[in-house]
Amino acid sequence: MIFMRILPGVLKELLKHVPTVLFEAVEWSVLASELPKLSRRIIQKEGYNELFELQSAFLSHFKVNLVDKVDKHCDLKDKKLAAEKILGLYFAQLFSPHGLFLDLSPSHFDLQKEEFNFKPSGVWTKFNPTFSQGLKDIYDGFYFEDENIFHQGLLKSGLTSDKWPEADRQKLAELFKSHFGASLTSEMSFELKGFKESFLKVADFMLEKKVNISTDFLYLGIALVTMYSSLEKIGAKVNVKQVYLDVKKQLEAK
Repeated sequence: MIFMRILPGVLKELLKHVPTVLFEAVEWSVLASELPKLSRRIIQKEGYNELFELQSAFLSHFKVNLVDKVDKHCDLKDKKLAAEKILGLYFAQLFSPHGLFLDLSPSHFDLQKEEFNFKPSGVWTKFNPTFSQGLKDIYDGFYFEDENIFHQGLLKSGLTSDKWPEADRQKLAELFKSHFGASLTSEMSFELKGFKESFLKVADFMLEKKVNISTDFLYLGIALVTMYSSLEKIGAKVNVKQVYLDVKKQLEAK
């Protein structure tokens, strides 16, 4: 599609695994208005230093070090720990009031003994507060098994509407739950192909319902796709629910 052809190369690479139907659910004028901002962030590193400093302080509570350089040839000997750290980084950034660095692909990490280092790229965003709260409610509702909070999260994030028939709202909720895989009941392995297939089902349904999704959902897709690529490469199974609960516990202790 035209939008993909005019994207900066770095962003095009990050978006190549995000279902193209998502772009069809975002208004062209909204997508076009994002391009200059994205280009400045990627090429000129606009806002990078400010977010780097703020996020460094925030993520230190989760034992994540933001650095300017990582050992790209680092052998992640403790694969389970590395996977837990990357997943924990993803969850922790969702709760950051400052924004989030989106590129969680393998070349941005190393693990020296138990020191987990993350070198962010210039691809970052700050979610709309309502979308952000909705996303937190979706995860809280799922992992604390609270259906009301889960459905409220879908509404707040703009992924469902209270004007939909109950059957449609329930269908999207089930699609999202299947997207989480077995993460509620057992350790989970990560496969990019399976993620893309489940994400595509969600995207197709939203397109069918003519949902005008926000660019925040596209940015979330970048974070998820790059995280999955890292976790697939590592190949370790992770107790996702426990990682999420640990992040929540750390937030409460701050």
